[in-house]
Amino acid sequence: MNSGAWGAAVGRRRFLALAAQGAVAAGSALAVGSTLAGCAGCPQAAGTGTAVPTLAPVPDVPLQPAGPYSIGNLLSTKNFYIAHRGSGDNWPEHTMLAYSQSVALGLKAIEVSVWASSDGVLLCHHDASTLRTTGHDFQIPATPYAALAQLRVDARAWLGPATAQEPIPRLRDVLDAFARSHVIFLEDKGGTNADAIITMLQDYPDSRDHIVWKQPAMSPGHLYARQRGYTTWGYFTSKELDRAADFQDRVDLLGVPTLAAEAPIRQLVALGKPVIAWEVHRRWERDRLQRLGVRGMMCSNVPYVLQRLAPASTDSLGQGSRAAGDLPWKTDSDWAEQPAFVDDALRFGGAAGSYTVGSMAPLAAPGWRLDVELRWPDGGGTGGQRAGIAFALGDDSPVLPVTNGAAPAATQGGYRLEIGADGSLELGRTDKGQVQPVSLASAAGGAGSGQWLRVRVEMAPVGIRASASADGGRTWSVQSNDTAFRGGYFALLSGTGTPGNDGGAAVEFRNLAVTALSVQEMCLV
Repeated sequence: MNSGAWGAAVGRRRFLALAAQGAVAAGSALAVGSTLAGCAGCPQAAGTGTAVPTLAPVPDVPLQPAGPYSIGNLLSTKNFYIAHRGSGDNWPEHTMLAYSQSVALGLKAIEVSVWASSDGVLLCHHDASTLRTTGHDFQIPATPYAALAQLRVDARAWLGPATAQEPIPRLRDVLDAFARSHVIFLEDKGGTNADAIITMLQDYPDSRDHIVWKQPAMSPGHLYARQRGYTTWGYFTSKELDRAADFQDRVDLLGVPTLAAEAPIRQLVALGKPVIAWEVHRRWERDRLQRLGVRGMMCSNVPYVLQRLAPASTDSLGQGSRAAGDLPWKTDSDWAEQPAFVDDALRFGGAAGSYTVGSMAPLAAPGWRLDVELRWPDGGGTGGQRAGIAFALGDDSPVLPVTNGAAPAATQGGYRLEIGADGSLELGRTDKGQVQPVSLASAAGGAGSGQWLRVRVEMAPVGIRASASADGGRTWSVQSNDTAFRGGYFALLSGTGTPGNDGGAAVEFRNLAVTALSVQEMCLV
């Protein structure tokens, strides 16, 4: 391989742009098809190569809001989507902002959780306590509405410091806005307010066409709602799925956890009723569920999963809000795994983890360059502190980090570039089911403690090259002619080289950018 071809300059600002239908437009204005057709020096990926995915809007979901939408209209589509908590990966959960933004993207249905204040005002909120969402520990059933009305849903720990703080909405206001035009999956979260909710629904004459009563499948509330003419959705936890057949006759729709095992999902689907999964955060979750026969997606990441946004060519960290599709490896509702926004950088606190940059994926060019800067702001400590990038991934499933000194088996194949606090580079390949990457190349570093490293990964049909540089202009690199993987997703990694424990020194990433390679960079051998 001619290493000079890798270094040819294209210009930092000539970024890859992807249209919603998957077309590729690079700064060099090259047509992808004609580029490859005339490039005899570019062998195609071989072996277990993964096809580069395309990006098109999800079918069955209107590109513009319309309506009114009824339950029958929702269920008539092959696959349908409900905004889980109003799409809490994108807007503060269970707020009017979240509900409004979700339906503005074309969703026919939203999901609403309900509690009652001590003086009987029905409110939309998931937890009985307001501590997680507002920072103030009030138990909603024991607190008057006047006090709760002063609180604001503060999702900055999950969505970034620029996220607006929103009031907790009253159920009445949500019904006034959406009960006549959209479908609402409505849950009496505490199981104590069914009478008050049903009484309020009487003010909406067509509510039986728009309201789905939602609770655990074993809840007695389903019989109460069914007797009053409402469609019911009963959901099972993973531990309860083996009892689904015993309770299926109580409800009209069945619910399954997104990450439940394949066999019980298939068994639930085989019962013959529409199945809805929750919470769907990622595209690979959507694709897996649909392959298993699940029709409904209770979606927490609406603009990303529905592919409403073209992949970006640069990060948006400087805006102080997490881009749609950017997710930590764990998406639990406690918001604990989200890295911090520090100035224009994303900071991992030291624990092992990963962060999928879905907002910039899939990378659909035949050859591309990924630039990123990283540093250990506290100096990197000792003991082989490492961070890195997993790339050429076939989908956006989370890259599971090392925990308790052990690495889990990879859920998909791809490459991994690990960078030491001293700038050392280790390029490896991980096959699906493999625990540790197989080393492809390595290079010693030479970076000073705590300084920013400029890291570049280049993927071409002929192989991979990765390099790092530090202040003073020195550059070092590794390369490989391995062409097994060509997927379009990538993730940032922290704590990858800390043996025997789950963490290490904090690490920061900034200035992510993607550029399409020129013909010369892809083809000279």
